[in-house]
Amino acid sequence: MKNIVVIGDFEFSDALIEKIKSLGKVSFIVNASSATDWLQKVQGADVICSDGDYLLENLSKLKNVFITYPFIELGAFDTEQLKKNGVFIANAKGSSRDSIVEWVLFATLALFRKFTKYANSTKELSFERSESLNGKKALIIGKGDIGKRIGEIYEELGIDVDYFQRGDSLFQKTKGVQLIVNCLSTNASSEKLLDKSFFIGMDKGSYFISFVRHYTFDVDGLIESINANVVAGAAIDCDPETAFDTDGAFYRKLLEQENVLVTPHVAFATKQAVENANGMMIKNIESYIVGLPQNILVKKINY
Repeated sequence: MKNIVVIGDFEFSDALIEKIKSLGKVSFIVNASSATDWLQKVQGADVICSDGDYLLENLSKLKNVFITYPFIELGAFDTEQLKKNGVFIANAKGSSRDSIVEWVLFATLALFRKFTKYANSTKELSFERSESLNGKKALIIGKGDIGKRIGEIYEELGIDVDYFQRGDSLFQKTKGVQLIVNCLSTNASSEKLLDKSFFIGMDKGSYFISFVRHYTFDVDGLIESINANVVAGAAIDCDPETAFDTDGAFYRKLLEQENVLVTPHVAFATKQAVENANGMMIKNIESYIVGLPQNILVKKINY
């Protein structure tokens, strides 16, 4: 029987609690006070179900354990080294896809149609014609589940969609594009792929949207390109911050920028996404135990 440690603040239904109890000997630990405390509390576990707190900093210290967590990205780590240590990680791929896509649609409309400027206005505004999405050209950087779904909906709105994938020329792909959406995964090949030269090289008056970790893009380069009147504006959901935290340095830096629509890591935050993720974690554990592991993260270059 597998020793399963559930560590973190989870909103499991009674049915999911009963399900996980049927899979092994389960210990439920609400939280840990530090990374060291976390590591002590998971000792002896064959399976760790983690909410993400203190997980990344402890990965290299773990041995012979299966880990699952309720979101897509955790951060940068070497899965080949973890494999040597007998550590395997499964995410909740796709659980928050629809919720994130909804945020991207909101951001897209806010940038082109200026709806946030007009909402709840208490004074007369000067007449201004905004830009329709129909006929625009968008480049989606990354063709995973979320990127493909964004592209499908964009096309329904009359947007001409292109994708950047490994092996393409990023410089050539950005030409003639009015909107770029960053859907990159966090891995060795994506670190600061969207650097200062990328943003300065964007077409004048174009927009940038990102809901992924800023590991993949140079935020200072983005701000510089906006101040140089190259990029017209951006919408960023601050993934590195704790959800709904408006005091984080990354969020506050972007908040100071007049042409940046910034939200405090909320794109994923729906009841449905939580339910999907929790169910997927239990399914990950069940699949691992029967010898058919799913959603295992591997070291890869494609995004």
